[in-house]
Amino acid sequence: MASSSLSAGALLREVARLHVQLQRNCVAYCGGTTTTQCTVLTELGRSGPMTLAELSHRVGFDKSWASRAVEHLAQDGLVEKITSLHDRRTIQISLSAPGEARLADLNTTLDSLAAQTFEHIPADQHEMVRSSLELLQHALSTLHGEAAQGEQSEGGTTWMCD
Repeated sequence: MASSSLSAGALLREVARLHVQLQRNCVAYCGGTTTTQCTVLTELGRSGPMTLAELSHRVGFDKSWASRAVEHLAQDGLVEKITSLHDRRTIQISLSAPGEARLADLNTTLDSLAAQTFEHIPADQHEMVRSSLELLQHALSTLHGEAAQGEQSEGGTTWMCD
C-alpha cells in the first residue's frame, strides 16, 4: 500500500510496527538477552535505579512479568537488587557493571540499525527526517506526560483514547 494513502495514525502505527520488528530481530542476538530483558535494561539505563513497581509501570509490563525478567537478569549478573533502608519490602533495581556493558552493546546494535535505515533515505533528506523524528518524540513525550498527570489526578489509567 502506498504511504500517501495511509492516514497519519496508520502511518505512525506501521512505522512503529516495522521499527519494533527490526529491533526485535536485532536484539535476538543481544548476548542471549531476550527482548523483554533488553527492554528492562534499556529502561534502567535511561531512568536509573527504581523499584519493581516503577519499572513495570514504565515499561508497561505486568508486575509479575517484570519480576521474572529482573530475576533472570539478576541471575545473569546484569542487574543488582538492593533492599531499601527505609522499607525492607521495597527493592531498588539498578544496572550492574556487566549490565551497563550489555546495554552499551545493545545501544550500539540499535544505533547501527538506525544508520542502516538512514542508508535507505536520500542523504539530502536526512536532516529533515531527523527533525521530524525530534518533533514526533517531543509530541509523544508531551502526550505521555499529560496522560501520566491525568492518571495521577484521576487514579486510573488515561491514555487520552476516545
